[in-house]
Amino acid sequence: MKGVRTAGRTMLAELTAQEKADLLDRLLAAQPQLRAQVETLAVERMVSNDQAETADEVESALRYLGIDELSGRAGYRPGQGYVHECEAADEILDEALEPFLTDLDRRARLGLTTAATRLAVGILTGLYQCRDGGGETLLEYSPDFPAERAADVVDRCRRHGIVLPTAELHDLAPDWASMLSGS
Repeated sequence: MKGVRTAGRTMLAELTAQEKADLLDRLLAAQPQLRAQVETLAVERMVSNDQAETADEVESALRYLGIDELSGRAGYRPGQGYVHECEAADEILDEALEPFLTDLDRRARLGLTTAATRLAVGILTGLYQCRDGGGETLLEYSPDFPAERAADVVDRCRRHGIVLPTAELHDLAPDWASMLSGS
């Protein structure tokens, strides 16, 4: 059964993330001598992140949510009342941004300050890239979302003791220089 392939792909490539995590746990339980090597790989993974890549991922996560997403969230909701399109858009956009913020908190909590700083700069740059909103996107319904969430990211960094590189951010997000200089 070793190396079983299906249509040119290995079985491992076909597993879900949860299945791979379960296998890693089983492998480490069976071969504890691998723990140090896996821990080293985990640290490398946590400290390596590309600001530009993060910015692009944030922009994609926010900009490419379609307006059709509003149909299930806006309007009259039994037991809730009327939910305005702008409120629904904010909720959906927040859900798309949340994984990045959770990752920022996790890295900061683990003391990976440099990695957290790079991630924060990537998030802020991605939000800046979305500031024009654009038509036919949820950002059109929430034009202040990028700036408001950028201010939240700056506050979050301050609470974590993360000092943002102000000069770099001024270059990357010049229209937000005054907001970002408070970091």
